[in-house]
Amino acid sequence: MDSATNGKTLPEFEDPINMPIVSWSDEYDVNIDKIDKQHRHLLQLVNDLHSAVEARIDKDELKHMLVGLVEFTRTHFSTEEQLMEQHDYPGKSSHLREHRMLLRHLSDLVAAVSQGKYPTFYSDYDVSTDWALLHIEEYDKPLGIYLNHKKNQ
Repeated sequence: MDSATNGKTLPEFEDPINMPIVSWSDEYDVNIDKIDKQHRHLLQLVNDLHSAVEARIDKDELKHMLVGLVEFTRTHFSTEEQLMEQHDYPGKSSHLREHRMLLRHLSDLVAAVSQGKYPTFYSDYDVSTDWALLHIEEYDKPLGIYLNHKKNQ
């Protein structure tokens, strides 16, 4: 018996490389099924990218993953933008500006990797992780509230 643990088995921790950096929670739901499904997929891509950066995969593979993230993000933003247009969302202009800024940031990461720079989680990549959740909280949740309110009128 180990006196330091009083005979208790300590929990095993996952390899930090494989631990999700962002875990989905119902608090991120905007209650628009298509958007929520896309958000879950987006966060999975962010987690996969984090694991790849931490594992220091080949730069070409990393670039391919980043390009995939950019493409999916564009698709997701297009979904949101169509809904904003269809339902005359009053916060559309600021939401669109945010979309453009985020896509520019992701494109800058792709360019940096293309030029041989390898991002690190705690510098370049940290911002890429935060943007997804901050965007959901600050922009997508109000959009979801608006769309659900219009649907229930």
